[in-house]
Amino acid sequence: MPNVYPGDPWERIRQLERDVEELKALLSARQPLTAASQGWRMADMGIPSVSAGQVQIGSNGGDFYVATASGVKRIPDLSLPGVTPDYPTSFTSPATIGSAPTAANYNALRADAAMLQVCVRSIINRGASIKFWPAPPP
Repeated sequence: MPNVYPGDPWERIRQLERDVEELKALLSARQPLTAASQGWRMADMGIPSVSAGQVQIGSNGGDFYVATASGVKRIPDLSLPGVTPDYPTSFTSPATIGSAPTAANYNALRADAAMLQVCVRSIINRGASIKFWPAPPP
């Protein structure tokens, strides 16, 4: 039967052992793609195209993203639970007041403005509570 592996088989084995050791050294010096000892840390990367049935997650431009065949979603685009602000109640002030506003008209309009202020503060505080934006100053 002819030799299918030309040359000295013992030299080939020694070369394979050297190659394996070199690969081990290269792998031990390579930086990992992610680190999870204190949470996941990802380096920025380009967003690749993703085939149907696949999902790619990563960091791009400092933003976390999820890419699928149907597109890319970044953190601001993702639905975040628990942040729905209070829905404003109906206004109590009249739509029109005629030529002589009364104290009651003023008080109703003031109450409506105060109610809207509460709703805006709710939006600001709930967004800050999930780190969607910085907390407002005290």
